[in-house]
Amino acid sequence: MKKTISDMKEIKEAVKARADQEQLEYLGKAGTESAGDKSSDPYGQYFLKNGYLCRIKSGHNGEDIVIRLANFTATIEAEDIVDDGRDVNHFFSILGKLKGIHPLPRLEIPAQNFSGMAWTNKWGSKPILEPGQTVRDFVRHSIQTGSNGVEVRRHYAHTGWREIEGDFVYLHTGGSIGGKEGISVRLSRGLDRYALPGLPTSTPESDDKLKEALAASLSFLDIGDRSVMLPLFCLVYLAPLTTLLNPLPNFSEYLYGESGTFKTTIALLALSHFGPFSGVESLSSFDDTVGNLEKRSFTLKDTIHCVDDYHPSHHKYNAQQRENTVQRLIRGYSNRTARGRLNPDMTEKGRYEPRGMLLVTAEELPTLESTLARVCIVEVANGGIDKVLMSALQEKSSLLPYAMTAYISWIKDNMGAITNAFPKRFVELRQRAAKDGLHRKLPEQAAFLGFAMETVTSFLVDHQALTESDGRALFNEAWCIFKNLSEKQQQRIKDDDPVKLFTEVLSTILHQHAARIDSKDGQGNMIGAGDRIGYYDAECVYLLPPAAWHAMMTWCIKEGAHFPFSKNTFFNMLRNRSIIVPSPSGESTMIVKIKGKAMRVMKILDKDIYESIIINSDD
Repeated sequence: MKKTISDMKEIKEAVKARADQEQLEYLGKAGTESAGDKSSDPYGQYFLKNGYLCRIKSGHNGEDIVIRLANFTATIEAEDIVDDGRDVNHFFSILGKLKGIHPLPRLEIPAQNFSGMAWTNKWGSKPILEPGQTVRDFVRHSIQTGSNGVEVRRHYAHTGWREIEGDFVYLHTGGSIGGKEGISVRLSRGLDRYALPGLPTSTPESDDKLKEALAASLSFLDIGDRSVMLPLFCLVYLAPLTTLLNPLPNFSEYLYGESGTFKTTIALLALSHFGPFSGVESLSSFDDTVGNLEKRSFTLKDTIHCVDDYHPSHHKYNAQQRENTVQRLIRGYSNRTARGRLNPDMTEKGRYEPRGMLLVTAEELPTLESTLARVCIVEVANGGIDKVLMSALQEKSSLLPYAMTAYISWIKDNMGAITNAFPKRFVELRQRAAKDGLHRKLPEQAAFLGFAMETVTSFLVDHQALTESDGRALFNEAWCIFKNLSEKQQQRIKDDDPVKLFTEVLSTILHQHAARIDSKDGQGNMIGAGDRIGYYDAECVYLLPPAAWHAMMTWCIKEGAHFPFSKNTFFNMLRNRSIIVPSPSGESTMIVKIKGKAMRVMKILDKDIYESIIINSDD
């Protein structure tokens, strides 16, 4: 029997009604609004049918066609905004169901990855997107339009001071010190140990606990030689001041000693002021990539970034990589700079400048005098740590974060006075530490540590953990140690001077007869043997630059040594230090007539170098 137009119309309306009902059941709106109104949804309607997410498409003749999209549904449960102080990133927390029945695991994905739908791969092979060029767009649209009342949550992705709603607060994994309740901090795995306790309301019990915590922090000074423990103690209490000071601290602390001297253990006790650091797991190390270390140096704001175990290596490549890494880290923290990066569209991405303090534990010292001037080297000797007292403090290490919480809260209350007093006091302490012959950066190290010592002793006196006289005595003791450290560091810088290394190498190869220097007038003795690298007279040495440089580089390669400067840079250094006589045009070399021939030489007039190369090398 032939169907009439009226019959076809009834069938069409019945099919549409069923589709509308299924869509309303999917959206949870059955009986509240009409699914037949497409004016608010130009892309069509979404609904479940036989476990499939579907949509309705209008055909050429106006009929409705059901299009299958996927065998799963999903909703955005929450949107997380993560702010690291430079970038603000959005993440979606997504819940899903397979065939409308079976729950799928919650996923968190970057918002920029959402529209591509590749994140469904994390659910395995069972969720299926139907083929088609626009399917992904429709599924994405169905998720967004079906996600009502999405919770938006804000998180901060760094530690340290941050202005939030007009109030300065100190961020840590557990939240914040100061500010409103509910401030969320999200750090990467491994950094979540930077967690401080809240500051409880003053009660007899909490006051006693704080006194015990301050006593535990002070006992840190007693577990080893004071020349080791006082600089570390000041670094702990300087770190929360880092970005509050202008200028920012421009040095790092370098805990140096042989294996077995408990360097890492006392570094962990220092870190324990900022959270539960009972073991070395997740500490930064020199096996980490430079990019990872740079990012952590940016994230760990106003706290200590400990990079553990800079040690010698038998492999030249590994040794050079570690040397490059430590040089880069130290310079980054000193200059407060980092590598620039570009986005794919060639716009600047920004830099991850260090925003805290660096503590390195090491069995080997860095080279280069410029790097040595940027570190405060604290040397731990064998037997320099009292194991009994160290173990006793380890048992009380859970108290140390309470001392830091109280200190940070005290800084917050006194922030204006601290920041206003710093510039003048820093200049006074720097001038007090200055001494003829010291590298200009060394008095600044003493000034920063001295200011930290004054600040923490003021805090301890205010909390009656020290008397004023004890506080002054502690500062005076620390100040003497800081000045001694500066003098020792100056000697290390002098010993690592590239000019001294150059002189020693030339003297050695002449003494070993691996090269020779002839008398300029032919009347004196030949010094050394082998290839000629220059001439001498009664006052000066005249080096043939290519020959002398080649001889030195050959010796360095043979001995596995590394000379840290290029030829031109080093020759310019000699000229700038007035070690060589420049030509009338200011060049490092000049034309000198020797035995009737015009030769381009580097004329060295320095008496110490002359004595080392000529007199000490003369057999």
